[in-house]
Amino acid sequence: MGLFTPLYNLPNHVPEKQRMYQNDARNIIFRGPRGRLYVGGFTALFAIGMIGTTYGSFQLVKGKD
Repeated sequence: MGLFTPLYNLPNHVPEKQRMYQNDARNIIFRGPRGRLYVGGFTALFAIGMIGTTYGSFQLVKGKD
């Protein structure tokens, strides 16, 4: 038994994960274990960015009082 045998002599879990993803009826971005967290975080950051951009654009168009 070599030094690196525990690193490459592992069971293959790809077929199990493939079945998990392919047998799920949900949208592909929600199929992962933390999909809802990732999509929610992205949506929140995107919304904050869009609100900031819109506010800045209106301030530039409005000009100084």
